[in-house]
Amino acid sequence: MMAMVVKILGMALLMCCTVSIGCSLAAALGKRVNQLEACLSAVSGLEGELSCTLSPPDQAVQRLETRESLAQAIFLPACASLCRQGVPFPEAWAKSLKFQKGDLLPEDISLLSSLGEVLGQCPLEEQLAQLAGVRTQLDLQLQSARKKRDGYAKLYRSMGVLSGAFLIVVLL
Repeated sequence: MMAMVVKILGMALLMCCTVSIGCSLAAALGKRVNQLEACLSAVSGLEGELSCTLSPPDQAVQRLETRESLAQAIFLPACASLCRQGVPFPEAWAKSLKFQKGDLLPEDISLLSSLGEVLGQCPLEEQLAQLAGVRTQLDLQLQSARKKRDGYAKLYRSMGVLSGAFLIVVLL
């Protein structure tokens, strides 16, 4: 009798583990979409700050970090903090992207990194052109991430359940 209870508890634990793995993989896809949306908003915000106020990029980032809509762009507060400490903007931008990347992929990070080399270093027209180009590329990345999320999130959850059921059947 006790052996049967232990076996049932083990099967339940195994099922919970595989389901949670599937759900966490699905959630990671959603987090990337949220972070890409925030990055897109941050780039649009930088574009607006630079074109309307003509402020240096470090001041623009410091203003943007307070916006609630950009809370998922976790590199902005890190960059603003480094700028307040006296770190030059290009270095602060690169460091913040390196250490606060969240669920962004390397290609997302490289797109954003390219901005650090241009913002505050080139004429305003070139900066705005670079921001527009990065915004377009991020939009494409976002569309791709949404397709992947919509296609694979349900699959990951289903595979978690099915792999748990498979392991239970095998262990019976």
